[in-house]
Amino acid sequence: MNKKGYDTRLMVKCSQMYYEEHLNQGEIAEKLQISKSSVSRILSAAKKAKIIKITVNNPIKNQYIQLEKELEKRFDLKEVIVVDSMADEPEEIKKELAKASAEYLERIIKDGQTIGVTWGTTLNKIKNYINNDKKRDITFLPLVGGIGETNINIHPNSIALDLARKFKGDCKLLHAPSIVDDPVRKDMLIEDKNIQSLFKLMKDVDISLMGIGYPLLNTSTLLESGYFTMKYIKKLEELGAIADISSLFIDKYGKGDNFELNRRVIGIDLEDIKKIPLKIGIAGYVAKKRAILAALVGGYIDVLITDENTAEAILALSDK
Repeated sequence: MNKKGYDTRLMVKCSQMYYEEHLNQGEIAEKLQISKSSVSRILSAAKKAKIIKITVNNPIKNQYIQLEKELEKRFDLKEVIVVDSMADEPEEIKKELAKASAEYLERIIKDGQTIGVTWGTTLNKIKNYINNDKKRDITFLPLVGGIGETNINIHPNSIALDLARKFKGDCKLLHAPSIVDDPVRKDMLIEDKNIQSLFKLMKDVDISLMGIGYPLLNTSTLLESGYFTMKYIKKLEELGAIADISSLFIDKYGKGDNFELNRRVIGIDLEDIKKIPLKIGIAGYVAKKRAILAALVGGYIDVLITDENTAEAILALSDK
C-alpha cells in the first residue's frame, strides 16, 4: 500500500490497462468496479510512485521550444509558434508563417465561432495551406474596410471570403473603405444599416487573425492604397508610429491616441481588439521586431506566430 492507500498491484494493473491496453478510464472503472474518479486518482498516485514514467520525444528543434516558452512567459501569452527563418528571405518566411497559421486555425476553431480578419500578404497565403473537407459552422468577417483599389487579394474582404470557402463556412463582407477623409464622413458611412450590422458582429468576434505592419517597411503597400503619401508616412513616424494593426497605428507603448488617422478608420477600434477572447498575431522578418514588440506590449496579442530570428530579436529588444 502507498501513502494514499492504493495497493501497488492495483496501481500497476490500472496503469497497464490505461497505457498498454489503451482502455479509457470509463472502461477501466467498469472492469475494476470502481468509479472513474478513483481511476484518475490511482493513475495520479502511480505517477507519484514512479510506476508510470512519461517521456516526450521531441523531434522539433529544441531552441524553437525554448524560444516559444520564453516569449509565452515574458508576455503572458497563451501560445507562441516559432517557424524557421528561411535564411531571412521575407517571402519564404511568409509561406512558413502561413502554413503554421493554417495548422493552428484547423486545430483551434470550433463550430459556432466568428473569426475576424485584417489584411496583408501573409494572411492572404493562409488559404493555400488549409486542409478541410467538411462544412463548418463558422463565420469569417473583415475587421476593417478595404485598402484602396490595388492588391485586392490582400484586402480583408478577400481574405475572409477565401478562408470561408476553404472551411466551407459563412462570410460577411464590409463594403466600405478602411480610411476616410474626416471623422464626420466616417460617422455618416457607419450609419448605413448594413455596416451597422457588421459592426455589431465585430463586437462578438471569438477569434481575430491579424497581421502586424511596420509603416516604413510596408511603404509600397500603403502608398499603393492611395490613402498615404511618403510625406504622411514620415509624419506618422515622427509622431511615434511603430506598428499598425487593422489599419490602426500604435506607438512603442502600444498606444494609439497620438494618431488622428485612427479616428478615421472604418473598422474595429483598438480597445475592442483587446476584448477579443483569442487574438492571433501573425508576423515575421526581423525588421518587424519593434512593431511586434509594440503589439505585445499593448496587449493586442494572445497567440504569436513568428520566425526564429524575429523571436530572438524581440526577446533581446525587450531586455533593454
